Formats: sequence, structure tokens, C-alpha cells
Amino acid sequence: MKHFFFTIAFISCSLNIQAQNTSLNDSILSKYNMKIEKEKLIEDFNQLLETLKEHPEQFGFIDATSYAQLVNNQRDKLKDSMTVQEFYQVTAPIVASLGCLHTRIVDMRFFSTAHKYWLPVIVWFEDEKMYAINNCVASTEMNIGSQILEINGISSNKIYKTLKSTISADAYNQSFYREDLNVNFLYYYHSYFGYESEYIIKFKPYNSEEIMTTSFYIDEPAPQYKEEIINKPRLGIEINEENKTAIIKIKNFNYFPRGRENFDFFKETIDTYMKQINDENINKVAFDLRGNRGGNPECTEYILSYIIDKEINFYEDNNLNKSRKRPITVKPKTTNNISNANIYILQDGRSASATAQMLAVVKHNQLATLVGEESGGTYSTHPGRGATALKNTKLGLQIGTERESVNVPKLALDKGIIPDKEMKLQLSDLVNDNNSLWNYMLQD
Repeated sequence: MKHFFFTIAFISCSLNIQAQNTSLNDSILSKYNMKIEKEKLIEDFNQLLETLKEHPEQFGFIDATSYAQLVNNQRDKLKDSMTVQEFYQVTAPIVASLGCLHTRIVDMRFFSTAHKYWLPVIVWFEDEKMYAINNCVASTEMNIGSQILEINGISSNKIYKTLKSTISADAYNQSFYREDLNVNFLYYYHSYFGYESEYIIKFKPYNSEEIMTTSFYIDEPAPQYKEEIINKPRLGIEINEENKTAIIKIKNFNYFPRGRENFDFFKETIDTYMKQINDENINKVAFDLRGNRGGNPECTEYILSYIIDKEINFYEDNNLNKSRKRPITVKPKTTNNISNANIYILQDGRSASATAQMLAVVKHNQLATLVGEESGGTYSTHPGRGATALKNTKLGLQIGTERESVNVPKLALDKGIIPDKEMKLQLSDLVNDNNSLWNYMLQD
């Protein structure tokens, strides 16, 4: 799909092979099914609880009594021995209960697992229903837009609700749950439900009520089995000469200074875009920040400097920001400034962290027209840092640090940034390769 970015940038395509032997003695699957004794599980469980105590606002979105009850309920689920996957099922809801995007537990094994073990389909959730949005399957009946009813006997609705309970989202943001699953479904699915030698999918083809079933086997990839890596650049610009419109796509703001090299590249690229916009007399500019989960706030400040005509407040004027020597204000660029253009920002439920803070500043100062759906982040967040992995299960941990907020009085702390024009990407847009948000901006 040419307008959409996937964090898990892989689509596997396999023919529908009816294997004779569905049981598989596979060394990788056997390794995933290895058990860890209860004593070690308890040690990891307690280590996790101690790490979560380091969060500066552990009970910002869940009260201490409810948290204690959840911990006790999950502790009771610990068995004499469990796999890492089973332990993840127990602990992930505890981590997610803090309502902090940057406080996470991660099964890193997924990222080193051969792609042939992954479920060979990319999905899209709409109204808690699951749809296939890639046609890398031999069964032509399972076309783009097919509604997936079950995977290995588990209903798609149950899969959706189960995986939501494992996702860390600021203030339990519902838009973020959906959009993060749309991007990272394979990670969340395999971390919770594990890997199988066979995946049986029950589905209804697009615009059909007929229920069909197809199967995929990891042991006998078809001759046409292939791996397609979607290597989209993090920055890009498209110019529509007819409409005198520029669309700048920014996948993320992960340009952290590494000898200043990464951030300098970002600045130089944005400088080039702004000069091109001015040289070509572009009067309408859109920043497409859909799917942008954040990154370096210096990047967002740099963009703001091009779309303001006077100095604005950015960070809250507090001791934390002063101690970090962060600039409280942003000053406008005097060269190639585009504040006189009609400016739009496209957002969705995955626009979070530093991206959501930028949206909050834009909305508060009325710097652009926000188009899309409620952002996945709020104006306030807790930047994360790596914590020591759990000793025995090796599950990775990240914990939120001090609260970081931008200067936007009167915006709600428990909600994302609400766009000026609310629009959601629909399944029909994906099926027909129609970018409705772009079209709205072009025609507005």
C-alpha cells in the first residue's frame, strides 16, 4: 500500500498448501515451548513489580487498590512451570495498567524469529473487526478487505480485546490501541499467542457473506514464497503542481543526536523542503504525521519554527525543563518561513509522544488545521529509559521517567489531541487505494 508505513516492515506470501502432516518437530517451536520453573518466574515477577515502582506517577491512571488487586489476580496465574509466552500473558496487563506509553514489557525474541514463522497476513481493525489488507496469499478468495473471523479457532474480536490489554498507551487511549495494532499486529499477536506450525484462518471475502477457511504451514513454503521488505524513507515530500500543494511525510522523529549527525540530517532535509516550497510558490502545505509515534522533540520544534510568525511558548516553564536546559520558547525562522501558507497536519491514533505534544502546541496556538482522528498521545508524557531485563525470562523492560509537558493550558490530560476536521481512514480507502485525508486537504 503506497501511502502507509509499517513498523513491522514485512509481508510474507505463501501458497495454500494442504500438508499431509500438520504436526511438526521444529527446533525453533520446541525452543519457544521450553518451560521455566515457578521459583524463577516468581523472581522475575517480583523484579517487574520493583521496576514499576520507579515510575514517577505509577498510580496516575489506576488507583493503588485496583492495581494491587490486578497484581494479586495475575500472580495467582503463575503455574509450577510456564513458557516465556505464558509469563508474558500474565505480566503484560500489569505493565499496561499504568497507562504510560513509555512503560513497556517486550518479548525481543520476535525480532530474531525467522519470518516464515509469522502469520502471513497484514491486518486492519475497524469497529473491532479484523480485515486482511494484503493479498500475499494464494487463495484468491482471501482478497484485500476480507474479514477475518478466526485465527486458529480464536475469534478476531477476542484477539482484539486480548491484545489491547497488553498494549501500553498514555491514558488508555482507544485510538492508540487500534492504530498500534494496525501497525504492529504481528508482534503483539505472536508475543501473546505464540507460534504454530499451522495457521488456520476463517474469513469472509470482501463484499461476500460466504464463510471460507484457508491454512498456512511453515514447514513447506511454496516455490513462490517470498519476502518483501518495505523500506520506506522516514522523510519524503510530494509536490502537486496543479494544486500548488506540498505534502511532507514524516514517519517518525527518531533523529536523536549521535555526534549531532542524525539531527543535522533532519534539519538539512527540512531546510531543503522549505526552500523548494518557497521557490515553487506553493501555497498549501501538509505535514503527514500519521503513524508517527514520536522521537526527538528538537525535530518538532524545528518544524514549528517554520510555521510560526512570532515567538511561541513550547515547554511548560517548570524546574524540570530548566534543569534540562530546554528552551521554553520557539522562535520563527526568517528564511523560507511558510507561516503565510495554508498549513495542514494529518494525524491518527498512533501520533503520540513528541508528535502529540507538537499537535497540542499547534492546536493551542492555532498554527494549522489538524485533520484525522484523535491522537494516541496527550500533551503530557513520560519519556522512557531502558530498565534491566527480567533475569530468567529475558523479557525486556522500559520505564517512564519524569513527566514532560508542553505549554497548552486547558487541554485535557486524559485525552489525545482532537483534530479540527475529524476523519478516519476506512477499510474502503485501503481496498481502493484511496487516501481520503490527502484528498480532503487537496480539495479544501
